[in-house]
Amino acid sequence: MSFSTADHAVDAGKTMSEAVGRESSITALETQLANTSRATDPFGWAIASYRLGLARAESPIGRPEDNLRSALELYDAAAGVLTERGAPIEHARVLNAAASAHRLLGDPRRAAELFERASRVLEGRGGDAEWAGVLSNLGLALTDCGETAPAVEAFERALELLAGDDAEQRRARVAARHNLAQTLMSTGHHDDLASAVEVLEQAAAECVDEVSPLHKAMVAHSLGVARKGQAEIDVEARRERLEQAIRHFDESLEIFTASSFPFHHAVAKQNLGLALAGRGDTDSLRRALSCYEDAVATFDPRLHPTHWRATYENMEALEARLRVVAADQSRHDHFATLLGDMDATERLGVVRERFARFERLPPRQQVDRLCELTDAIVRQPPRSFVATLRTIIAVLMELPDDLLRSALEAQLIAHSRLGPHERRAADFVLDEAINALLFGPQRIRVRDLLVEIGWERP
Repeated sequence: MSFSTADHAVDAGKTMSEAVGRESSITALETQLANTSRATDPFGWAIASYRLGLARAESPIGRPEDNLRSALELYDAAAGVLTERGAPIEHARVLNAAASAHRLLGDPRRAAELFERASRVLEGRGGDAEWAGVLSNLGLALTDCGETAPAVEAFERALELLAGDDAEQRRARVAARHNLAQTLMSTGHHDDLASAVEVLEQAAAECVDEVSPLHKAMVAHSLGVARKGQAEIDVEARRERLEQAIRHFDESLEIFTASSFPFHHAVAKQNLGLALAGRGDTDSLRRALSCYEDAVATFDPRLHPTHWRATYENMEALEARLRVVAADQSRHDHFATLLGDMDATERLGVVRERFARFERLPPRQQVDRLCELTDAIVRQPPRSFVATLRTIIAVLMELPDDLLRSALEAQLIAHSRLGPHERRAADFVLDEAINALLFGPQRIRVRDLLVEIGWERP
């Protein structure tokens, strides 16, 4: 089961929503509305209601459902003044906003009806980009309703209207193409997947500097999902399609970092794991297991229970596959083996990512988790152990003191569990890594911490 990242909804009334802005608080908009008389300034009152509705719909404070229902009441009030006959453009914008709220509240049928009405109002009134935005939103709602053919038609009509070369229209085309591709992908049919790839490649070609990194990453991720879908259907081209999918998922993860886009990062990691597992060789299975671990650690099971559960089940199934080829290895053993087999550049990135997770834990939990990993690393063949430990020492210099101390404590605990000969060898490797990689104050700092913990230098 591949997961998709969120689609791109379009605000057709962008000129009005920009007036809300991040700096405008709901309180200020409430004051503005209270100070505007419906009797003497009905247009101004209706616009103030609409703007307050937008602000409440987008508010991060309170329950989202309550905010959206409050916004709908304000939109209804605004629509009573901003009628189709008296203020058609404003009326369409209010309909678009109300439709978006209904879609977020889980009523795509009502949303589609309102988007359709807004589209009819805007048709022929000169604002092609705005009309295209409503059509794209209509396509999203129709997709939610399972009406693929009319959804595709809505997206294609939107793209016909977005013929300009300016940055705004280019961004809108990227979003519309991404949404069109996701609709095509939802069918799972061979021809639709091929069409989706073509549309996404067109979107990728337009992902230049003025297109947001989020849009670029979403297009790359969707290309990965589409290629993986093709791999499941086209047996003869399976390997090639999987390699393409892996490449696109990796590309999306350059932007979907755990710190900047945690949910998207976890989704991409889950899908990358699925694609890697499809290769079937042991190294790829270990890489897939690492991806699943990252995804499980990033998904919040309270907010994303379905995603978390599915990824955890995939992880358990993959561990069962690995037990066939390495019955005596734990999850940490697989990760340690994987690190030892990587080149220095890849290993550095993977260790950085894994240790960033430990940074968020309390000190005692840091030591416990690090002990599990370090126990596996010190039992690797000497060449693998040396390479991985040197990478860990380099990464620890980038991290806070508390994590450095936890990591060194875990390292010494792992050494203490070895036999006398192996322990002495591990101590020499640690000492050599400190000498080779650290200089001046860094070396003194690490040695002082080790002495405090109780290490006797070999």
